[in-house]
Amino acid sequence: MTVQDGRTDVLIVAAGAPDLIGLRPHLGDKLEGTVRGLVIRSKVVGFGPGAAGSTTTRGLLALTPRAVVMVGSCGVYPGLPEYQPHDLVVAPRILALDHAVIQGGSEWPTPMATTIETSAAMVAGLSSGRVRTHVAPVASPLAMTRSDSLASRIPSVVGAHVENTDVFGVACAASGANVPFACVLGVSNIVGSTGRADWQQFQREAVTQAANAVLAWVHAGAAGLPFG
Repeated sequence: MTVQDGRTDVLIVAAGAPDLIGLRPHLGDKLEGTVRGLVIRSKVVGFGPGAAGSTTTRGLLALTPRAVVMVGSCGVYPGLPEYQPHDLVVAPRILALDHAVIQGGSEWPTPMATTIETSAAMVAGLSSGRVRTHVAPVASPLAMTRSDSLASRIPSVVGAHVENTDVFGVACAASGANVPFACVLGVSNIVGSTGRADWQQFQREAVTQAANAVLAWVHAGAAGLPFG
């Protein structure tokens, strides 16, 4: 389980330390170790795209991992009954979300990239053979959506099924460093006015399931991980 050299095969990141709780039984209190010959390290990157992006960039420069995987929780937009609490979402793409753009009050600058594709090979590996796992785009707003009516519009306007406020920053950092990236998020709430109460009830098990899924992927051979 201990790390024998300075290499990093997979860097697992999360916005906050509680999101990594599912890793402790596998990696110990330091949240790093060797599993199936792969060196796994973890890092807390902070909340919001700015903090998450800059901290992830520092981690990439320091550790030079072969791939980055983010774990955490997400809210599912209303009107999608196929999702249940603690379901897992593996994202094929991450979409920047601005509420004012949806409402017509602002627009994205033309050169700005608002969509980041994740590693298709890693997405296939992380979503393979697991029940209650959805492959679906994740929207990443600067602030959590609290309006029920606005939340109901987002899937049809943006094409995302769930939201997480931190993942776009992590995805940007990985893309800028040309490091393959994927994310596994556990469903903790319905987006909207009841989101905070739902999150308090379901978050712990949701993030535990997400971390367990990533470690199960590693134990199964980390399908899609690029060659070192």
